[in-house]
Amino acid sequence: MVMAASAAAYPAFNGQGDLETAAYGYYYTVSGGLFPGGQTINGDNASGGTIRFVTDDPAWGYPIDAWQKDDWYAGNSGIALTLRNGSATVFDNNGIDSGTFPTGFYTYNSSTFPGSGAGVVVAYSMSNVWDWIYAGYFNLASATTITSLEGYFVFSGDPNDGLTGPFDPNDPALRYHMNIWSNIAGNLLPVNTGGFTGDVFSSLTTPGTFTWADTGYDRTGSSSQQHIYRLTYTLNAPFTLQPGTYWFSHDVSVVPEPGTLALLGLGVAALVLSARRSSMRRAS
Repeated sequence: MVMAASAAAYPAFNGQGDLETAAYGYYYTVSGGLFPGGQTINGDNASGGTIRFVTDDPAWGYPIDAWQKDDWYAGNSGIALTLRNGSATVFDNNGIDSGTFPTGFYTYNSSTFPGSGAGVVVAYSMSNVWDWIYAGYFNLASATTITSLEGYFVFSGDPNDGLTGPFDPNDPALRYHMNIWSNIAGNLLPVNTGGFTGDVFSSLTTPGTFTWADTGYDRTGSSSQQHIYRLTYTLNAPFTLQPGTYWFSHDVSVVPEPGTLALLGLGVAALVLSARRSSMRRAS
């Protein structure tokens, strides 16, 4: 499927949830298990940590409107990301497209994936549905020109799936976004822009086209199985990232955002959120 990037901007943080509904299911991004360029930090905060989140919805019970560290398994290098310049791969921290991911990485609690306790972790990222996204660390040693970015998400196609529910990547109400933030020097945190838009790169301001397709790989969870999909943003013109530390994220928002839908969803949403709040944001 192909979708041109939406020109609409994210709303600024306003300290409240924009759309609390389970009607569209849940969008979960995939983590990577490769450590390119001699990367030494990993998902475990003891190493510095490679996973961050920000939320604008107080219902989660976490601090809002400021990036937070989240402790993951050491085998996770960040949110899975592939950067390409034409047909050449210039960055890859996941190995999904090349078939070089660690053995067993996409199988929950695989004994063949050492030192983690579990393989891939998936991360809830919906910027105006309970207003929460994850971002993952990556580092570039030299200036890197890119013509496309690839992230990865899970999709089961089963509306009763315990992880993604009725999520449908082809739903015309969904809008995809990709963003890159710079790092706060010495603090390993993305720069706070006052919203979900990256300060280095955003699909909202850099013209391009989104496409998505099944990679042919599946992610096996503790009680469910989903297909791993590739989300590609192809730029209208090349873009160069300078050497440095960055944070990458992709997410889904729902548009339009009718007040009637939000009101109808509140009763169910409150029950769902109270039951799932502790486990919904990330899943092994």
